Amino acid sequence: HFLFNTLNTLSFLTSEDSVKEYIAELADVYRYVLQYKEMDTATLEQELKFIESYFYILKARLEDAIEISIDLDKNILQSKIPPLTLQLLIENAVKHNIASSSKKLFISIDNQDGSFLRVQNNYQPKSSIQISAGVGITNIIQRYNLLFRKEVLIEKNNSTFTVKLPII
Repeated sequence: HFLFNTLNTLSFLTSEDSVKEYIAELADVYRYVLQYKEMDTATLEQELKFIESYFYILKARLEDAIEISIDLDKNILQSKIPPLTLQLLIENAVKHNIASSSKKLFISIDNQDGSFLRVQNNYQPKSSIQISAGVGITNIIQRYNLLFRKEVLIEKNNSTFTVKLPII
């Protein structure tokens, strides 16, 4: 309650609409994390609603350096997904790739191949090597295996990095 009360106070203290909107999106992100952190699954529709708020926050930081495209069949919106899966994949793309106004990071979420939810980004690795434990993707792979007995597919080439999540 302290965090939400503090965010409400911040919103009250500012007269700028953009700051109020940012605070509201931040509150939505935290609300989703608190609501779903102990749950095994969410619907894809719930996860996408969360991604809208999360992406708003990313866009405020990265501005025109990042774009996201979501093109999904409506008939899969009630399918199950482990909470925060899409957020982890987007965070992973931002962490490991260049995202600048001259080298935009493009992320797409679609289900073109029918049985998988595909999350893909253009592959433009940062030149500075970041220490990474690979926890994000490993966590996703383990959760799909434990919850659904399904395999997550990862494909990487010179131009794209793709994660295919089974549609459940």
